[in-house]
Amino acid sequence: MKRLTSLVCRAMISGTAAGSAAAVTAAARARNDGSTPYAPLNAVTHCLWPRRAFTETGLSARYTLTGLAIHQASAIFWGVLFEGLLDRWQCHAKRRPSVAEVAASAATTAAVAYTVDYHAVPSRLTPGFEAHLSKRSMFYVYAALGAGFAAAALCRGTGDE
Repeated sequence: MKRLTSLVCRAMISGTAAGSAAAVTAAARARNDGSTPYAPLNAVTHCLWPRRAFTETGLSARYTLTGLAIHQASAIFWGVLFEGLLDRWQCHAKRRPSVAEVAASAATTAAVAYTVDYHAVPSRLTPGFEAHLSKRSMFYVYAALGAGFAAAALCRGTGDE
């Protein structure tokens, strides 16, 4: 039970870092793609408000803050996978994961997240970012997600040379 609690606590931290990196990237890329910085997070709420979420482009508590909460919760969910992968490295190698292993775990988690988000779940459960972001920008968002996971693990001293 202590190990699971530790994993979930670490997932909350790494997921928050990864979700924040992805949200900032989505906002920055939305401007490049001709939308507002709030539109991608507003679109996340299409699971709650399917008729309005994709067209809401301004800052609002209803859409932007709710979208951010959903997005961050999702990133924490993916953080459980990331932290679980790090635990597997540690169990098999009997040492802390290396920087390369942290990066591999982060990249794997981001790739799985993208695949599930856009190819496995019903459209009502997708993040919705694609309504305001180009394919290139979507790549950057998921790369930022992976970078956020890796940065959180490396900052806490997970990776050894």
